[in-house]
Amino acid sequence: MQRRRLDDDLHVLVSEVLEERGFSATFTERRGGASPPPYDTLNLDPRRGRVADVRRNRERIAHALGTRAFAVGEQVHGAGIARVGEKRATPGWDGAPPLPGVDALEATHPGLALGILTADCLPIALGSARQGLLSVAHAGWRGLAAGILGAAVASFDAPGGVVAAIGPAIGPCHYEVGHDVALAVAAGSDAGAVTERRGGRLFLDLPGTAARILRAAGVRTIDRAGECTACEPDRFFSHRRDGETGRQALIAMRVPR
Repeated sequence: MQRRRLDDDLHVLVSEVLEERGFSATFTERRGGASPPPYDTLNLDPRRGRVADVRRNRERIAHALGTRAFAVGEQVHGAGIARVGEKRATPGWDGAPPLPGVDALEATHPGLALGILTADCLPIALGSARQGLLSVAHAGWRGLAAGILGAAVASFDAPGGVVAAIGPAIGPCHYEVGHDVALAVAAGSDAGAVTERRGGRLFLDLPGTAARILRAAGVRTIDRAGECTACEPDRFFSHRRDGETGRQALIAMRVPR
């Protein structure tokens, strides 16, 4: 992925692989906003911090990306998916109420932006140029255990033509889990879970597990950011590292031609 500066101190990561297929998949960083600590500064979640600050932050990133119609999900750590058309989207990100009970969104309409908020969980975008279908998913360990990625890939008629982008998330260097969590994730798909043992402790590799699940489902092209949110406090929010903190976003859309 490529790190880009949109303006002044506003930086994002962009999946060039999806961009080549006619999709925009942008992963925001935490700097360049209006929110004070502990949500400093580009917090994009209105459930955390002052709503007025989040509104300003959302307006800034939407303006910088040139996006006008938005849809977001409630994100309940499940496997619910919603197909979004123009009628279910709202003008402007600030006016987009979350679609209840879903952690993944799909759209075929060009210019309709789909948003995912994270602070350690996986933000994942999937796109098929031939089918003209875009999907985004919010996936923590509970989502992987519930089978959200398999459900998202199942919406595509030819998984081999799907391109996936996995954004910044907590890495195995910081994600210690219990055996029950690792077993639940392993049971969520035929691909199992990618784990590491260090000093008698068990660590879950969320991005590695997601990539394995996607490959097992037939997705051949996977673009991975590689950054660990817990390792880079200057760039990313991390719930595991900080507790009370803000949220960055994946904003994806099919680019109008």
